Amino acid sequence: MIRVKKQINIIGSIVAMLVISISGLGTYAFKGVMADLKASVLKAKDEIFKELEDYYNAKIKTEFEEMKNSIKEELKRTTEFINAVNKENLVLEVKNIFSKERIKTQELIKEEIEKNFRKIGESK
Repeated sequence: MIRVKKQINIIGSIVAMLVISISGLGTYAFKGVMADLKASVLKAKDEIFKELEDYYNAKIKTEFEEMKNSIKEELKRTTEFINAVNKENLVLEVKNIFSKERIKTQELIKEEIEKNFRKIGESK
């Protein structure tokens, strides 16, 4: 009976040792799996953020290009409008100057004609 108890104690000790060893190995194995999982998740996260960053950088660049082109077109239309208005204003200014000069010329011609008629009248 004592011998059986010793054998049971030895077997119990071996089983306890195996359980402790296995659970210890299980803990280390679990920690290793968790570390690998964490590394995989971080890598996936970095890849996703990189893809998102590239996507939004491309989108922002496209929108800036569209805005730049829109501003260029608007500036071109505005410049054409201003040039047309400036041409019209220039034409009006030239017409006004010609009108004033025509009036001055008519007055000068009238004065010369009157002078000449007076000279003709005096010489008779």
